[in-house]
Order: sequence, then C-alpha cells, then structure tokens
Amino acid sequence: MNRTSKTRINWTKFIVALVLLCSFSSFSAMAQTDSDRPLDAKSLAALVKELKGVVSKSTPDQKDAAAVAEKWDRRKDLAGKTKKQVINLLFEDVKSVIKDSGTQYQIYSIFSFYKQIPDESPSAQTQKTNGVMSNPASVNKLVDLTFSMHPYVGIEEQLASLPGSKSGADIKAAVDEERKNRIAGFDDALKINVKLTPDQKSFVRSNYDKLIKMADKITEDAIRTNFPTERWIKEGLQQSFTTKFSLKELTSLIAYFQGTSGQQVLKYVRTSNMAELITGNGGKLDFTEADKAEHDKFVATPLGAKFKTAYLQEAIAHEKSKEDAVRFGNPNADGFAVYEPENLNKLFNEFVAETYKK
Repeated sequence: MNRTSKTRINWTKFIVALVLLCSFSSFSAMAQTDSDRPLDAKSLAALVKELKGVVSKSTPDQKDAAAVAEKWDRRKDLAGKTKKQVINLLFEDVKSVIKDSGTQYQIYSIFSFYKQIPDESPSAQTQKTNGVMSNPASVNKLVDLTFSMHPYVGIEEQLASLPGSKSGADIKAAVDEERKNRIAGFDDALKINVKLTPDQKSFVRSNYDKLIKMADKITEDAIRTNFPTERWIKEGLQQSFTTKFSLKELTSLIAYFQGTSGQQVLKYVRTSNMAELITGNGGKLDFTEADKAEHDKFVATPLGAKFKTAYLQEAIAHEKSKEDAVRFGNPNADGFAVYEPENLNKLFNEFVAETYKK
C-alpha cells in the first residue's frame, strides 16, 4: 500500500488502541441504489436463494450456514419489504448465529454489494444485457458494483471488525507506554516555553490528557481533509474503466460482477490485498479455495487481466499521484507537525489563553 494508506492504517491502529477497542455500533454506510419498491414474490425468493449461497460460501462451519438458512425459512415478515429491508432482516439472523467478526464483516460486505443491484432477481440481472447503456453510464455502473470491495476502501471498518492481535493486558500496556512517551514529549516542549508562567505550566501539565486529545484531533482532521483516499480511488476507477474498456467489455464486466462468480473474485482480490492488515490484527483470511479458483480463472482471460490492472494498479496510481501532489504543496498535510516542540507550545499557549483562570 502507499504511504497515505499505511499512515491511515497505522493511525487508526493507534486510535483503536487508545480507546481500548471502543464499541463500533455499525459498519460504514455504503452507496445504495435499491428502490423503495417492495420485492415481488419471485424476486424475493431468488434473492434469499442467492444470499443463502453467499452465507454458505463465506462460513467455515456449514452447520452455522444451515442454521442461518433455517432461520430465514421460518421468517414470515419478508413479504412486502424492499430489498434493503429484506437484507437488513436477514443479516440480523446472520449475526445471531455467526459470531466470528471477520466472517460477519465479509458477509455484510457482500450483502451490501447486493443492495447496489437493482431490485429484481439477481440471477435475472446476470443474464440481462446492459448494451443499451451508454459508455459513461456503464462505467458508473461498473464502479458502483466494484468500488466497495476495493482494498483501499473501508479500511477503518475492516479494522473495527477485527479482534486485534493483543490481549487486553497487552493493549493496556501499549496504551500506557504510548501515553508515557507522549507526556515525555510534552514535558520537553514545555521546558523551552518562555511565554507561560510556572503556574500556567503546572496548569498545562494537569491537562495533558485533554491536550493529547486536541493534538490527536488535529492530525485526524488533517488526514481526513487532505487525503480523501476513497474519493481518489473512485476517481481512478472511473478514469481507468473509461479509457481501458469498450462498451461491449463494460457490458460483460457488469453482468459478471452482478453474479456470484464476480463476487468471489472481488472477495479474493480484497482479502488477499489486505492480508497483512487482517492477519496483523488477529483476523483470518476467509476466502475459500473456490474463491481463489474463480479469481485465477477470471484473471487468466484477457478481459480479466485487463480489469485487474485497471482496478488495482491504475486506480492506485491515480490515488498516489493525488497524494504526492498534496504532499508537494503541503509537507505537513498529515498534521503530524503538531508534535514538534514549537507547535506543541503554540497549542499550550492557546489552551492557557482560553481556559486558564488565576
């Protein structure tokens, strides 16, 4: 991964450690294209059948997959619901049976992928020709189908779903050590501060925890504002798909990625390219041999090889060019210069001016 992504991953690890894996109540919202129209009986049955296959292929224990399927078969509340509502209800059953967070996340990602397919039978969609679509519309459709599974997208959510590689005691020790080092840096900066009185310096020391949070927010905001990696990846996909594929090729790719085989390929590409992140944070690489086999078969074709180049190398190259341009124009774009003594003292002085009372 490039420098920005590594920085963002490491920074997210740091934040996660600081808050001791504080609760993440939901996965990030993904783009939705489902309508408010209730599914008809045929489309509902086809959707449930397709999603049973997703759960079966994503779940290591087939007893769990069978238990989920049984819960779904017993449901009497799916009729009259939109696709989004149906998928949300079905995922509640997945969570009640499958407790492994990594498996849950993978299933959630694919379910979200399904929410992006127009409201009709997924099987019918794979057979439907999209030849009537224009090139720009086809590019946008292909981006919508593949963007959420790109390995540079949803990194924070992926981390939040992982158990972590350290025990609770190890995490606490790491947090304590980090705080100790941070305070040492604050002390060094405060020693050379010539504007604050001894009483004001004591006030600063008593508020180190608040100041740590303030400094962290400066870096978080800078990274979020100056490095919109996911937006750049989407731009890169749009550019590479536009220049690389004919309308006929776009139509073929859209049909492929609307089906189960295409989802297997995206799952493998995402997971294999995030392997270090996943395993380094206590997760497991949950792609199956079938996923790998489908990927290998796809990229062995000229169109598959061309797609993978556009999807990974070219989109990532676009993101990196954007990152480099930002860094060239602003060497402190990531905000980490706040930890330099001069900038820490500016922070201390402002804090005292705003909050210190004699």
